[in-house]
Amino acid sequence: MRKFKTTIARAERGFMFIELLVVIVIIGLLAAIAGPVATKWIRRSEDMAALASVRQVLAVARLEAIKTSSNTVVVVGANSNNTIHLLSFRDKADVSTPSANDANGVQNTGEPTLGNVTLSVRIHLWKQGGTEDSVAGAVLFDTCAGDPSSRCITFLSGGGITPPGSGLPSSSGGRGIYFADWQGKNYFRMTVESNLSGKGRADKYVQGSGYFPPSAATRWSWL
Repeated sequence: MRKFKTTIARAERGFMFIELLVVIVIIGLLAAIAGPVATKWIRRSEDMAALASVRQVLAVARLEAIKTSSNTVVVVGANSNNTIHLLSFRDKADVSTPSANDANGVQNTGEPTLGNVTLSVRIHLWKQGGTEDSVAGAVLFDTCAGDPSSRCITFLSGGGITPPGSGLPSSSGGRGIYFADWQGKNYFRMTVESNLSGKGRADKYVQGSGYFPPSAATRWSWL
């Protein structure tokens, strides 16, 4: 009887060990499946947050230009750790008193800051097919007055922009702020679609086709 009970106990321990192994294998399989999906959703969330931030900076600058009948400037560059930085300011110290420094493209004393935004370290200046973390290659607007390392978007009192030399946006290039997630999976462009309207537009790189806004014909896919 004692020997029989010992055998049963050993068998039960064996079954428990097998059950534990099965649970470990199942957990491993779930992790292997869920990991890439979770990473994809994290990338998408951060991409959308970056798009929303840049869109808001441009919209606020445009609205300020219209409201105050003065130029506003958005300076786009990169910090020392390559994070994307956007500084916007009203290019006029006092809307009622003209100054020699009005509309010179430089933030002089008394010209208020409208926004000072730094994007996530996981978002990089990056044009599809170009060089990562390149201001010159990914911010296709004109250089700023007094700051050749940055690029500037100048909104005029009517809500439009000063036309940059980079030209209108096309599927392959043109003016815009180009950026991508840290893995180089999803590429975007925040651009200004019209010189006169000055309204911002978000485009995404569609594999094999180029940059397009969301539409039925060019559906955005997420990698």
